[in-house]
Amino acid sequence: MSLFLDYLWIWIVLTCAVAGGGYAWFLHDQRGRNLIIAVAAPLLTLTLGLALYYGVDTDRKSIIRMLDSLIAAVERDDPDAVCRFISAKAPGVQAYARSHMRSVKVSRAKYHSLEITLNDAASPPRAQVQFSTVFYWNTKSPQEGFSVGQPIPERVRFEIELVQTKDRSWHITDRFRDFPIRSFP
Repeated sequence: MSLFLDYLWIWIVLTCAVAGGGYAWFLHDQRGRNLIIAVAAPLLTLTLGLALYYGVDTDRKSIIRMLDSLIAAVERDDPDAVCRFISAKAPGVQAYARSHMRSVKVSRAKYHSLEITLNDAASPPRAQVQFSTVFYWNTKSPQEGFSVGQPIPERVRFEIELVQTKDRSWHITDRFRDFPIRSFP
């Protein structure tokens, strides 16, 4: 069921299938009485799909919103905002984020290849999240081998565990791993 709530493209494909079926049904009707149904069925399907997609909040959508907000906080160079997305029970991850944010400024970051595995049976619910990112960062102070003004792109793969809080928000736990994929010269 969450497939129909999390992915809009499914509703678009379903609407096209209903429209194709309605068109074929209309063409084979000799009297043309089914025109209203042939036009209304895809419109109703698309309306239902849009209402469910935008009206029902799922854990997957909540996690994606959290990741978008986390990336925005990193780009703003706000370590306190970044640490609000990290569980208080994960001080090592908070220290890791603060130490990296002290030395570098991320000017732009994008994530892709997002994989989310939800565990609703756990108490509280948990999610395993894997994704790749591309960061464009600058050093905040001169360091050997780096210029302060030139952004450096870097690709990193993250594997993190999220835990859902009582207010249904998601926080990063101490199960956090990052794997540098490639740093561009």
